[in-house]
Amino acid sequence: MYRENKPFTISPYDHPDIYPGPRPPSSFVFMNGRVHKIEESNNTKIEQLSVHVANNSHPLGSFLTGDGAILNIGELLETEGVCAIDDRFPVVAYGSNVCIAQLVYKFGLNQNSKQILICMKGRMLDSDIVFGPFLAPYGALPAVIAPNRGAQTEIWLTFMDKDQLELMDRTETGYELREHLNRKLTLQTGETFEKVYAYYYPYALKLDGTYYRYNDIPSISTIPAVWQADMINRIKDLYDFTGTREEFIHLLRWNDSFHRTVEEFLSQYEDFFDHDDWLKISEITPVRSMIRKFSD
Repeated sequence: MYRENKPFTISPYDHPDIYPGPRPPSSFVFMNGRVHKIEESNNTKIEQLSVHVANNSHPLGSFLTGDGAILNIGELLETEGVCAIDDRFPVVAYGSNVCIAQLVYKFGLNQNSKQILICMKGRMLDSDIVFGPFLAPYGALPAVIAPNRGAQTEIWLTFMDKDQLELMDRTETGYELREHLNRKLTLQTGETFEKVYAYYYPYALKLDGTYYRYNDIPSISTIPAVWQADMINRIKDLYDFTGTREEFIHLLRWNDSFHRTVEEFLSQYEDFFDHDDWLKISEITPVRSMIRKFSD
């Protein structure tokens, strides 16, 4: 089972215990299948931040070696011939969408465009990242954003171009894109945005009268935290599966009928919530149409 020290080269598609997956210790640019470290400077706009462009082929890029040319993000985007921050959409990543191996897989689905994604670390108030009451195709219980007043939870803000957003829409089936207007999301650099977007699902897994959040995701929270591996064990026991853990996971991943049956079983533990911070939207707007500020 995978708990602490999950390997960066394995994604949840490879094994459900990995979900939501390890993420780098600070903000990064995902480019050419690896990550490039961003220097998080206070009160500095994203496009003016420095990025260490790795000259190795390891998925951890410049986090591994600390070498490579240093450019600011605006220069990097211009040099690579991709759209600027102003033309991108700020979308909250709170599950596996900042897991490097997962990004390699997802963006490998579209080989016809250059994939450069800006991933900025931050925190969000009054929200927690908890287990959803359904199964991903690969057998993990995915994350949902749930209300929890007073919580301070690590999230990531990813800046996507139009093609990347459309690709992400196709991989987030069942979720609805919503917007947040309350400036409760602050980057490590102190920057906030008039609007941010996130994939929203209004049901959480509720066992013994409580939600559960992910041990992988730092949070100041009253909600108990567990590892994905232990939650899978809990579901296996609730379902009264008499085989081994490996057999249970194999059937979840490869037997559609079994997967549907377990998902139907989980529906009795789903709990509806209404998160007031996340609103329905009629259209999504890029950064250039937003007011940007720095927190006090």
